[in-house]
Amino acid sequence: MSDDRTVRDAFLETVLNQIETGDPPETKATFERLMAAGQSKSQALQHIAAALRIEMNRMLTESSPFDNKRFAALLAKIPSAD
Repeated sequence: MSDDRTVRDAFLETVLNQIETGDPPETKATFERLMAAGQSKSQALQHIAAALRIEMNRMLTESSPFDNKRFAALLAKIPSAD
């Protein structure tokens, strides 16, 4: 398995866990918004994972903790339709 696929799968697994646990609640709300707008489950999960990747990269680059408000703002920017 390639490293890219492993990383992608890890982000998708994290997103699925966030949706299941409702933590943070913005993840589940975004997933529901995207699904209601007609996106496939795969599309919705990939969009959310991309936002998570951006926040995780920021954390690593800046050596700072996860910023839920910043992540929520990234989720809010995801358009409902492609």
